[in-house]
Amino acid sequence: MKKIIALFLLMSSSVFAQDITDALRFSTNSINGTARYTAMGGAFGALGGDVSAIQINPASSAIFLNNKFSSSLDLTTISNDSFYGGRLNNSSSSDFDLNQIGAVFVFTSNNESALFQKLTLGFSYNRTNNFNDQYFVSGNNDASISEYFSNFAQGVPLDLLTPRAGESPADLYRFLGENQSFGTQQAFLGYETYIIDALDSSDLNNTEYISNVLGSDFSQSYLEETRGNSGKYTFNAGGMIGQKLHLGLNLNFHFLDYRRTTQFDEFNSGSGVNTIFFDNDLATRGSGFSFQLGGIAKITEGWRLGFTYDSPTWMTISDELLQRLETVRSGNNVAILDSKVLNIYPDYDFKSPGRLSLSTAYVFGGSGLISFDYSYRDFSNMEFTSGGFEGQNQDISSLMTSASTFNIGGEYRIQNTSLRAGYFIKESPYENESFLGDTTGYSFGLGYNFGNTALDFSYQRIEQNRQGILYSTGLTQESEIQSFINNYILTLSFNL
Repeated sequence: MKKIIALFLLMSSSVFAQDITDALRFSTNSINGTARYTAMGGAFGALGGDVSAIQINPASSAIFLNNKFSSSLDLTTISNDSFYGGRLNNSSSSDFDLNQIGAVFVFTSNNESALFQKLTLGFSYNRTNNFNDQYFVSGNNDASISEYFSNFAQGVPLDLLTPRAGESPADLYRFLGENQSFGTQQAFLGYETYIIDALDSSDLNNTEYISNVLGSDFSQSYLEETRGNSGKYTFNAGGMIGQKLHLGLNLNFHFLDYRRTTQFDEFNSGSGVNTIFFDNDLATRGSGFSFQLGGIAKITEGWRLGFTYDSPTWMTISDELLQRLETVRSGNNVAILDSKVLNIYPDYDFKSPGRLSLSTAYVFGGSGLISFDYSYRDFSNMEFTSGGFEGQNQDISSLMTSASTFNIGGEYRIQNTSLRAGYFIKESPYENESFLGDTTGYSFGLGYNFGNTALDFSYQRIEQNRQGILYSTGLTQESEIQSFINNYILTLSFNL
């Protein structure tokens, strides 16, 4: 059967999926780039001279002496240990992809009186987030998914949940999406599959509902799989004034491609509804723009200071959703609502917070270097700028806070071979760090310079603790998730 497409006309219905978790996803970047950049923990704000360093400080391009091209391949593995309902589960996933590609072109001046002794132009693609992941939880709970549907149903007239003569459940599901709200749709899902019932089923004006799921011990499992990535295309311009000051500008064009599939199963031995299967498939796509201004100053021959301002990212985002619900009642009576209706929500706008970065580095001639970066972002400044998101914006203001990131990296050269290591820590953007703990990572790598060509390899290990909330209302029990991310990056670079 072809999918029926329902275009939601009410902006209030589009707020179903977007919450602080989604806002944070739009606003954060992982440390991705060339193997050299990653091996040194992303601490390149005062160094430059690397194509991926341009995404941290646009003045990095002005450090280059020659035209340069680089491209990187990335193998990522993720392992999640999840605790829920008294049980520990483990899930893992892997992904292989192009991590970055870019080039810088250098134009030098022979005029000693010219303001800029060097001008540079650059173009690069950098993947900023890899969303390929999954986690699975299972355990026993004293709360049922029926509370999710019941909470949405309270206050909804029974008349809205009752099909007219000749109207199919899919028709009514689509009508509620086009003319009512996401919450009314969820109420209809629960009512149509007998999870909830009207307190007075003879009164079409009834607005109170009760659960048909009985008992106090429920066996539940939840699988969440995410796919996609986010990235940006950067156009860079840089210049060197004298021999000490390097300046740069980035124009960034962002994209977001995110898909989340969830499968929830619930079983109980009581009468009434004793089996529930609830599936959701959400697709989110977006595009946006930001700019960066940066500078690198050579204080002495070895000591460098860097500064970068990242503007907010202004994004336009769209969502699509498919749902399926199946229940089994006593006597093996099966009810299925698989409407094949693709809910297409109105586009909405979002603004991520800006960022300020300071960095310093010391270069020990040709033998090595050490570098340190600090950046600051106030995540309470995240904002859904379209109408209908007042509740989400209030939650952002009250629950989010400012967060700092610290990066440190070093490199030691032995003739044509370079040994590298790095470490970073990203503070939690939540006031309550139990929602999401600090993210820490360490890395190391090596590279070999063949002359005009270099081959680099890096390994990065990232650890993070977070809470997973199954649903925004009703079944809001939390799972504890500990994630371990391993990145293996191989970069080929050469002079043009």
